Amino acid sequence: MPPTRPAPAPPPPEKKTSTLKKIVYVIILLVALSILLQILGVGVVNKRESDTLIEQPHAD
Repeated sequence: MPPTRPAPAPPPPEKKTSTLKKIVYVIILLVALSILLQILGVGVVNKRESDTLIEQPHAD
């Protein structure tokens, strides 16, 4: 009797990551990146300069 090859093992089932989980990860990543950029001072929101002239009525 000739030696027989065993049947190849079935491939492991692919893990399906839900689309919702991917969306949540992307949102968390974007929020963290935004906070990091704000800390570094490269944020989208530009801070007002403190020495901006504001018109005030003259006190006579």
